[in-house]
Amino acid sequence: MDSIIFGPVYSRRFGRSLGIDLSPAKKQCNFDCVYCELHKAAPMDSQEQVIPPQQIIAAIESALKRLSSTEQNGNKDSGIDVLTFTATGEPTLYPHLYEVIAHIAPMLRAHYPHIRSLILSNGSLLLAQKPALLLFDIVKFSIDAAIPQAFKRTDRPSPALVLPEILRGIEEFAQEYASKSHRGKLIAEVLLVSGHNDSPQNLEAIASFLRKLPNLARVDLGTIDRPSAYPVRALSDEQLAECARYFTNLPLSLPKRQSPAPGQAKSSSSIPESSPIDSGEKSKATAKLLKLLATRPLACDEAESVCKSICENAHGDMGLTILQELLAQGHITIKSQGTHQFYTIAPQNPPQ
Repeated sequence: MDSIIFGPVYSRRFGRSLGIDLSPAKKQCNFDCVYCELHKAAPMDSQEQVIPPQQIIAAIESALKRLSSTEQNGNKDSGIDVLTFTATGEPTLYPHLYEVIAHIAPMLRAHYPHIRSLILSNGSLLLAQKPALLLFDIVKFSIDAAIPQAFKRTDRPSPALVLPEILRGIEEFAQEYASKSHRGKLIAEVLLVSGHNDSPQNLEAIASFLRKLPNLARVDLGTIDRPSAYPVRALSDEQLAECARYFTNLPLSLPKRQSPAPGQAKSSSSIPESSPIDSGEKSKATAKLLKLLATRPLACDEAESVCKSICENAHGDMGLTILQELLAQGHITIKSQGTHQFYTIAPQNPPQ
């Protein structure tokens, strides 16, 4: 069974995040977004491969205990801010989501009160999964379109999904989340793709819809900043700023990836020689890195800090050495997006 746990990794929006993959073996999603960081795949309406909830709960408990122990032993890089539920696909397709979060949420409050629970959703099933989602500290949903043409062009949804029903579900969930979750934060993400969903009509429709949602904590407006499944174009900074003008009277945020300083990103040729590595330790670290890269591309300028966390290695050189070896073996490759470079799974090695 592929690893359920990945990270910790640093999130620009939420701090240090430990990832929970509710679909680790294959991509299972009811969208096939043009900007997806994973590979292309036909959308599905339910998971074909389902992990028993007890297995996910056990994996989370084990990971939190291990990280807590490591932090107590002086490794400050092991601490986390959020426990992020995601998937190789859409996490709300997981049929046992309520059972898992109903166990994990009280455990976090009792034993890890500084860690918040977060779920990253495409927003299509907020109403269907309402009992589970009401238990999360942070619910972040995507809304790339509020008109049907832009929705189909950008998110490439399952034919069973109807945009007006999705929007109604988001609005009904938001109303109840605001009234029942005292500590919860509802966050919207709008990701714009040039020529797909950046028309004035769509922007006005999205902004108008978001203004109806009560207690919306934040609206993250952005564009493509990682390699995507389809050959699509990002908006320029100037275009994104122009689009932001439509979102007046909303708690708007424009998170932006910082350009690496000269010499900040380590190339494969500049990775230092590391100390001798135990083969078992190296095998585990390799599996963790491949799992992370199957879930999301890794910015080259962030590789050293991420390797430190994932490999639980004080200087991070082991992880960087493994990346160099995986590059040489053709298991991973480096792709560019804008001014940034990313480690990604090589095209011939997508998760099955």
